[in-house]
Amino acid sequence: LQWSVEGRLPGLKPVVDRFARSLRTSLATFLGQLPNVTARPTQMMKYASIVERLGNPVSLQLFRMAPLRGQGMLMVPSPLIGALLQTFFGGNPSQRTPVPTREFSAIEVRVLERLGSRIVQDLREAWAPIQALECTLQRFETNPRFAGIASAQDPVLVIELGIECEGCDDGGITIYIPNTTLDPLRARLQVTSDAEQAPDAEWGERLRAALGEAPVEVCAELGRHTMSMRDVLGLAVGDVLPLGTGREGPVVVRVAGRARFLAAPGVASGNNAVRVTATL
Repeated sequence: LQWSVEGRLPGLKPVVDRFARSLRTSLATFLGQLPNVTARPTQMMKYASIVERLGNPVSLQLFRMAPLRGQGMLMVPSPLIGALLQTFFGGNPSQRTPVPTREFSAIEVRVLERLGSRIVQDLREAWAPIQALECTLQRFETNPRFAGIASAQDPVLVIELGIECEGCDDGGITIYIPNTTLDPLRARLQVTSDAEQAPDAEWGERLRAALGEAPVEVCAELGRHTMSMRDVLGLAVGDVLPLGTGREGPVVVRVAGRARFLAAPGVASGNNAVRVTATL
């Protein structure tokens, strides 16, 4: 049993979007490449259903979100673990390395814990506009039945991010947070995200104002002529080159090197000038 929460908790979407952006940067430091991270629909599921879907062994890291009660759980799937270990130990990122079905070694656990610490810090920053949280890892677990972050029939928030990179095109991470943990934040999450978007709108206005003052080079191209290198080497003073542009134009006007307008040549206030006649 699962159901979408995006309509019930609209304030959650900006949190997930911020988390996805931060995670993309963090994973780049571990994978040596910038992955594609996409936020999948956020859902609520019974904890029993989650346990049934998870394999064994599986990489699970339990974390606290103080001052909220309870524990969250981070799951890293095998394809991403294989790509991470391949890169971390100097292998070829494009070579796929399947993770054997066994308990993780101490070295593998240490690498995954380093990744987990970075991920929960990204999660903390994503929640910051809603609530200041202190996210810290508690323990590593491989058997989902021993994780116990909720009772079997309790609903759990499922935040899933898809990850695509060289050597891993079906990876992702999943964050599980018990529904009761969100109780102190529920009123804020039920509010629409207009307040979240306001700073972005103000930032956009400031950016447009700053760009309006930026200098750009504008040039009028009177014409072009193609010649062979032999003819170029034979040019002398007094030679005439046809440009293929008549007295009425059209003249191509370039802005920062890109053709943006067509214009007609003329004179304005005693200076050579062009009059814009069309937009490209």
